Amino acid sequence: MSTRSRLVRRVLMALLAGVAILLLERTGVMEHFLSQVAPARFDWNNDYQLVEHLRRVVVDEGLTHDRKDCLLFIINGNDPPDASRLQVMEKHSGSCPGAKGELPKLFTVRVNRLTHTVQTDAGTTGTFHPLP
Repeated sequence: MSTRSRLVRRVLMALLAGVAILLLERTGVMEHFLSQVAPARFDWNNDYQLVEHLRRVVVDEGLTHDRKDCLLFIINGNDPPDASRLQVMEKHSGSCPGAKGELPKLFTVRVNRLTHTVQTDAGTTGTFHPLP
């Protein structure tokens, strides 16, 4: 095999590998794989990090058919700092489908920030069960 054909073969392999990585990243497969291999640590007392974590978990566990960006989490300000309740609402604005201006409630999530446990009443309103 000539040097030129080896070089062409290597360049083509590098291009194919690059395109494959871009496709995996674009479809979200890469993000899902990386989150399984090395889950990111987050601060349970940081509301922003907690909501972003719950967005991913709620969608990954199939508790809703909505996209992550079409979910709205409302934190109950009257709860103690170590245990919070969050109302999960469905947004109907921007690129999210549905009648504009409506925020239907999907379910409630209870978070114990001390024991790092999450419970939800999705599918069983008022009766909470663990969320993985």
